[in-house]
Amino acid sequence: MDEIKLSDDVIEQIKDFYYKYSTEEHESLIDKLITDKELKERYKKYGLCGNCKQPNTHYEWCRPCISNYFQQNFKNWTSGNHDIDEFIQKAQLKASSDNKIIEWIEYDKFEDVEYLAKGGFGTVFKAVWKDGPWKINRSGQLEREGETKVALKCLHNSQDITAEFLNEVESHILVRTDCSWLIQCFGITKDPKTENFIMIMELKEGSLRQHLNNNFISLDWKKKLFALQGIAYGLKEIHNEGLIHHDFHCGNILSGSDSDIYTSITDLGLCQPANVKSSQNSNKKIYGVLPYVAPEVLRGNEYTQKSDIYGFGIIAYEFCTGLPPYYDIPHDEFLAMKICQGLRPKSNYKIPQLIVDIINQCWDADPLKRPNAVELRESIEKLYNDIDDNKVDSVIYRQVKEADEINKKASFPVQLPLSSTSMLSYVTHPQAVYTSRLLDFKNLPQPKNANNDDLEYSVSLSVDFTKLDINSKDENN
Repeated sequence: MDEIKLSDDVIEQIKDFYYKYSTEEHESLIDKLITDKELKERYKKYGLCGNCKQPNTHYEWCRPCISNYFQQNFKNWTSGNHDIDEFIQKAQLKASSDNKIIEWIEYDKFEDVEYLAKGGFGTVFKAVWKDGPWKINRSGQLEREGETKVALKCLHNSQDITAEFLNEVESHILVRTDCSWLIQCFGITKDPKTENFIMIMELKEGSLRQHLNNNFISLDWKKKLFALQGIAYGLKEIHNEGLIHHDFHCGNILSGSDSDIYTSITDLGLCQPANVKSSQNSNKKIYGVLPYVAPEVLRGNEYTQKSDIYGFGIIAYEFCTGLPPYYDIPHDEFLAMKICQGLRPKSNYKIPQLIVDIINQCWDADPLKRPNAVELRESIEKLYNDIDDNKVDSVIYRQVKEADEINKKASFPVQLPLSSTSMLSYVTHPQAVYTSRLLDFKNLPQPKNANNDDLEYSVSLSVDFTKLDINSKDENN
């Protein structure tokens, strides 16, 4: 079936209108001339393409014209890997805006490459991309952004990268929106020395874990709720596309500078080795960071969107208390067993009860009792708005005030300004692992909720904040 287009006669009659500020007369004429509903909506939202004169498919974006540009350029580049070439070409033809473009980028386009961190399945560097990503100008033409700082995620053992892995990576592009709480993926390159493939990502200063280490004492409940609201919003975007993150932990939540409370989700689709094949993956191998993995997944059940919600509950606890879950005990089969029996992180740091209720719902042993991402975002947004609007008669406002008073008396200086000695700090157990890895536990018990008073806790689960070590030895993530 041929694509429906505006006729030359219709284009001639509306080409001089400015779609954003059309008069009632113009609106009436447009309704009369453009009978196709989709074309009419596109024209009213985005106007006409400067090249083909058909309605744009996005703001200053004409997908047919830009797809044609990329298609004509296919012959001018190759990664040397058929699956990667096909993956990039497919994504370029489907791109609906400039922040969904990915491309093959030669490694010599990067300079000032510096090591940042090592994760479970990759090593991250920062670099300067000399050309920078594509952007769309006001004329609807593609042009380069210019020098741009980016993150290079080198994928371990990816010389034989699989199509299955690339299909997962495509999730990054599918869920990216104009105003997103998700890290943008710009494309793929290859290390000429190791021949490992590299994902080119938007650069953030560090992980949420690092941000909490440096800034927790200065974070009030309004800032905490704002950040959690953003994380919930990003998770909602992922789930709205019918996708699952699969590796939702604090190391995969990135933040900007120390003064920046905006957070972004990353590593969607990168929760397994790049060379894992579908035949291997069919054995239900579990990859992840143990404290954030839902008990039903640890026991061998399928990972679901509600499993992501469990991970959010652990992240929310971490954001509220400042400390990683189970940081001073081994992340081993015994901990996995205790989690299935109902063990959850616990702290003597006072958290407003309405926030505690949300966290408890998220990490309920029964996935069906956990909220979905939409409900989660709405619940947190309401609490944030009540504090932001200074509603002194609201329940959350009173609970926040009470929590702050209790925490002051507990000698944890949450209201004091940061100083050179006020960095949140702790010593992690050598077997507490906060990078993704294979989790292979057998014969775990049926997941259940438990009365926390009946459970044996590690020191980290009932923290005395007056005895925190000021010199952190936590270098995870």
